[in-house]
Amino acid sequence: MSGDNLYGMLDPDQRKAVKLRENGAVSAGAGSGKTTVLAARYLDLVLKEGADVRSILVLTFTRKAAAQMYGRIHRALLDSGESRALEQVDRFSEAQ
Repeated sequence: MSGDNLYGMLDPDQRKAVKLRENGAVSAGAGSGKTTVLAARYLDLVLKEGADVRSILVLTFTRKAAAQMYGRIHRALLDSGESRALEQVDRFSEAQ
């Protein structure tokens, strides 16, 4: 799923969280879309703002959530097909 596809799935409040350009926290109940918001924000930073994957820190509360986040972002970078995204996939093992 590309960054644009992820972004299109978001409601207005979630879009605000994606576009936030300062440190922030996403806190909500189970099944509310936190992982989708964080993945979309990550992709937005990489693809639209030019951030390097090694410069972005994503924190979760569980290893399971971290694995889901890693997989979703990695897959979205690959699926985007953009040269910038594919370049960043090569560095993804160094991401935090």
